[in-house]
Amino acid sequence: MLRLLLHFFFGGVFVYAGILKVADPMSFLDDIRSFDLLGDPWAAWLAMGLPWLEIFAGLAVMSGLLRSGGLLILNGSLLIFLAAISISWWRGIDIRCGCFGHADATSNYRDLILRDVLLLLAGIVLAWHGKPKAKA
Repeated sequence: MLRLLLHFFFGGVFVYAGILKVADPMSFLDDIRSFDLLGDPWAAWLAMGLPWLEIFAGLAVMSGLLRSGGLLILNGSLLIFLAAISISWWRGIDIRCGCFGHADATSNYRDLILRDVLLLLAGIVLAWHGKPKAKA
């Protein structure tokens, strides 16, 4: 039961975040540009595609249909998010995360990293405990 709740929480976080980004793609594009890692048209492609990837992968984790693929995508995304946040922090850039809709203020790096590490740990636990047991 606890594992099922964790699947719904983990997947739901990404479905919610994706829906907020889909609702305001131009603001999300501005947030992506604040990282100063991707130029156009790549930033625009990411702004259009990432929210849908989060939604579908989150639904996969929640529903159990292609769950391992959804976990792989979301855990990989979290690693990329952590790298982008860390690089921006190292470069001294004030970013607006945009993770859960548009943010007017610059983001707190420690809070973003802590949140993403905790989500990644939850995703790793789900991926690890979701594997079928080997028969002896």
